Amino acid sequence: MRGVAESAAHPPIHCSLTTFARELCRIDDYDGLVELVRRELGARFGLTNAWLYVFERADDEQAVLVAVAGPKAALIRHELPVAPTTGDWLITALRRNEAPIVIPDARDLPENPDVARRLDNRTAVNVPIVILDRALGILGGGTFGEEGAVPLDEGATAYLLHLGNLASMAIARFVLRAQDEAKARLQVELAQRQRLESLGLLAGGVAHDFRNLFTVIRASAGFIAAEPLSEAQRRDLGVIAEAERSASELTGKLLMLGRDQPPSLVVAEINDVVTGCLQRLQQALPTETRMTFTGAEGLPPLRLDPHQLEQVLMNMVLNARDAMSADGHLILTTQAVTIDDGDRRAHPMAQSGRYVRLTVADNGCGMSPEVVERAFEPFFTTKPQGEGTGLGLAVSWGVVQQHGGFIHCASEVGAGTTFEIYLPVVEQLAPEVSPPDEASAPGGTERILFADDQPYLLDIVARVLSRAGYSVVAVANGAAAVAAAARENFDLHVLDAIMPVMSGREACERIRAARPEAQFLFISGFSGAALPVSFLADLGIRVLPKPFDAATLLREVRATLDAAAGQPAASVAK
Repeated sequence: MRGVAESAAHPPIHCSLTTFARELCRIDDYDGLVELVRRELGARFGLTNAWLYVFERADDEQAVLVAVAGPKAALIRHELPVAPTTGDWLITALRRNEAPIVIPDARDLPENPDVARRLDNRTAVNVPIVILDRALGILGGGTFGEEGAVPLDEGATAYLLHLGNLASMAIARFVLRAQDEAKARLQVELAQRQRLESLGLLAGGVAHDFRNLFTVIRASAGFIAAEPLSEAQRRDLGVIAEAERSASELTGKLLMLGRDQPPSLVVAEINDVVTGCLQRLQQALPTETRMTFTGAEGLPPLRLDPHQLEQVLMNMVLNARDAMSADGHLILTTQAVTIDDGDRRAHPMAQSGRYVRLTVADNGCGMSPEVVERAFEPFFTTKPQGEGTGLGLAVSWGVVQQHGGFIHCASEVGAGTTFEIYLPVVEQLAPEVSPPDEASAPGGTERILFADDQPYLLDIVARVLSRAGYSVVAVANGAAAVAAAARENFDLHVLDAIMPVMSGREACERIRAARPEAQFLFISGFSGAALPVSFLADLGIRVLPKPFDAATLLREVRATLDAAAGQPAASVAK
């Protein structure tokens, strides 16, 4: 009868495990799995708590607590959120899949670890979770403190091993699913990044053509301004100049999309930058809308462009304004953070290291996942036609990318939107360089060859140089420049980077092959870091970005000629 009673109290192992396996099939996450294990261990052995630690990658040196259940769950989360492999014989043995490890009462251990004493472990069982010789994690259960110790025999160990084998299948399913989800997120981010970069390059190409036109407008307006004019004509000329400046600013935004508008970096405290523009940001919001800023203390200095960062903030504030009701609340915060390999799974494009995070959070209407995915695309907007260009967030993305950072957007319909701007900390700040002198440069009498495929620009630049005393030969493409340089010697060759028939680069290479001592100055709608002119840095050739005015062109020409002659170069305004 005694044997019958025991059989009724503890049904055969295979029956209980079959029930466990059936219930396990319905579990869809770690929490559900561990709760099921806790109930099973509690009913069979009196173990009141259960936990699961997972090795997220095969080379991880620590196991991460992913789920815990029982009366001591909060204490376990606090005291042991990760279990390091180094120096821990138990974790090391379990990772080697030696066998389940049972500790009848941790108080009796001769060398009880500090964390075990703080937890006041009593009985503890830990089972290695392995699939195809890969250690996935550790499944365990136990009692603590006043819960007392629980006697476990060899049959219990065998049962725990079977339980762990069943649980390993579910855990492998969760791990594979998480990997698939991470891979899918990475593919989405890569596709978005490629889409943004392609659109940015397209926008940058359009902006390059605009810069040619603005250079012509600016120089022509300068010629007219030098002539006797009536007051009305000068007013009209002022309107033209203001329109050109506004159009140049818009072009600058397009160039930011293609990362072709280099930031003017200075060493700055981000809290000071944000504080300095708060009043302007507040003015962009309705009077009833609250805006608060909380800056963390002791943030490391950054190398950033304050004006571009203010533009990023303004773009996000304007988006928040349109998403919130009039009495909404916009919250700005800063915080020092560190991105490690674990964080990079959430931000695949980020580099590991120290960052300052600038957060802009609103309590507006929020965005759907489909809108969030396209939020940084140029010209994408959910606003009615005529009320938005769709460039604000795209420009912000380009600016932050140029600063070496990244942006994360989280939003939920009806719950608001949060933008997190991550700017990298510069561990060693280079010394500041004084800005160039703005004094006008003198002209000269040297012979200059100028090549550009834009007829108006060709005429304008030739006129500027000729009026400064230079002897100028102007040609319309790179092939014509090579032919002209073969007929006569020039003191300086001024070439546009992008021309039909033959590019400025090829023309430069051919002229240098015939005359290694030839001197060059490039002008371009692209900056010196852009692909069409990036080769010039290795050759020590300067690039004058468009649009430029007559004085800047003359200073650049004079500085290049003086440098070639071994004379002190005049200061050049870039």
